[in-house]
Amino acid sequence: MNTDLPLKIQPLEEYGAFMTKEKVAKALDIGVHNIPVLVRAKLLKPKGHPQRYCVKQFSRDELARNIADQTWLDKVAEAIHRHWRIKNARKRKKSGQPGENESPQED
Repeated sequence: MNTDLPLKIQPLEEYGAFMTKEKVAKALDIGVHNIPVLVRAKLLKPKGHPQRYCVKQFSRDELARNIADQTWLDKVAEAIHRHWRIKNARKRKKSGQPGENESPQED
């Protein structure tokens, strides 16, 4: 067994050289709605210079290198958690519900 190669978690050979956000989400085992979050956090970079509403293509080889990097995976998890924490806090604030650090007011 060659120990120089990183642990192969999920083979990406089934995908072509370019991957859409649906394929990237499947490879990372996350929801498709989290891919734009990772792009905004600059953890995923679409190839070329796609316009705002165009289909974005991502490099399979670049994704494979990133998946093997534990620090990159930590950043991905943190970016997703941060996004949903902020989004849920806004939702709670709008509806008047107490947040994570707030306790309900007792009269």
